[in-house]
Amino acid sequence: MERLGYINVVNPRAVAKRIGFVGWQSQVCCETLPSVSAAEELKSQTTRRTDGAVATAALYVAFFGTGVGLVLPGALLPLLLVRWALSDEQAGALFFVLFVGSMAGALLARWTLPLSVMRGSLAVALGAVALGSASRMLAFPAMALYGLGLGMVMTGVSVLESRRRTTDRTAHITRLNFVWAAGACVAPVFALRGAAVWGAAWVLWLLAGWFVVAGMVVAVVVKHVEAPSVSGGTWWLQLLRTPKALLIMVPLATGVESAVNGWLSTYSKREGNSLGVTVGAATCFWVGLLLSRLVQSNRGVAARSARSLLAVLPWVMVAGLVVLVAMRSGEGVLAGALLLGLGVGPMYPALLARVLERGEAGNAVFVVAGVGSSVLPLVTGVVSGWTGSLRMGLGVPLAGVMVMAVCGWMAGRGASFGSGLERA
Repeated sequence: MERLGYINVVNPRAVAKRIGFVGWQSQVCCETLPSVSAAEELKSQTTRRTDGAVATAALYVAFFGTGVGLVLPGALLPLLLVRWALSDEQAGALFFVLFVGSMAGALLARWTLPLSVMRGSLAVALGAVALGSASRMLAFPAMALYGLGLGMVMTGVSVLESRRRTTDRTAHITRLNFVWAAGACVAPVFALRGAAVWGAAWVLWLLAGWFVVAGMVVAVVVKHVEAPSVSGGTWWLQLLRTPKALLIMVPLATGVESAVNGWLSTYSKREGNSLGVTVGAATCFWVGLLLSRLVQSNRGVAARSARSLLAVLPWVMVAGLVVLVAMRSGEGVLAGALLLGLGVGPMYPALLARVLERGEAGNAVFVVAGVGSSVLPLVTGVVSGWTGSLRMGLGVPLAGVMVMAVCGWMAGRGASFGSGLERA
């Protein structure tokens, strides 16, 4: 007996006769079905690309909001201090609560990640509304809820992008952090201009509306992506398997960025520079950070610089801090700030991508990053207070950058302490 598949190729009329069709019907079946299949496949590919682009745009909008949201309390701080009659120590405690809430949110961003992003967005919105109308006693729990939501959104979006972009993770995470930095740049202008026109409360309420919409859109258009299977089992074993150099460099990278960003304008002002230089120093820092992240977000650049990036960038930051501290003139402050921005920009995204390649480890890397961003600015202020010199305080981020440079050098030498970086 002839096989049906063989007869279909050699004698279509026999197939048509066997299945009850006349000759012309058999011809239609044989000729039209392949074209329908190709059209459906093309339509499916187009739909997938469109859905992917829409999902990426939704994630970027939410992540842009976290850049605005994390910087906004600091930009509104003078108004909030007057409203709540807080001392500098109490203001410092308020921001410590923000970072602790953010670290807790990083641990809660699990399971179905788009829903985690939505829940975090709603927490940010509730915290922002509460901050806009809270009394002094409620300011701290409102800030904790606000930070919790920011931590959930930042972690959820970062992990989703890491899972969706496994082939060129470094470039896409750098691009995502470029979007965050753009939001951070917009925040001071939005805060100060908005507060002058509408008041601080309305600025916070507008941010709340942004997060409600962004969170809902992410939950609707972004599909959950399961974590890739990584040998080694539990998050604790994954963390132990991560090269120690990476775990040391992650909190230092976020800590140096936060410390420099937080103290740069104050340092310029105390060195007797003009208002233009003081504002220009912060501008140069952010321009350098944005420019370096934009360049590193290119897929080709990220691939070519993967081996040397972590070894070279710490020395760029060392040069920036040395210029900043050694040259008190306005030109020296501007040049040092620009070098710092260029060095700081791609560092954390590159480290984050390399850690996530080895497993998410229960989002522990985001908690470690949060520890650095909260501790180093605090220690910088403490040392400055003890010594009576902010120049001495800036020795804290300088020491951190030197440690990062040693880790990068050991990676380049292939030492066991940093060999994981070499393979990254």
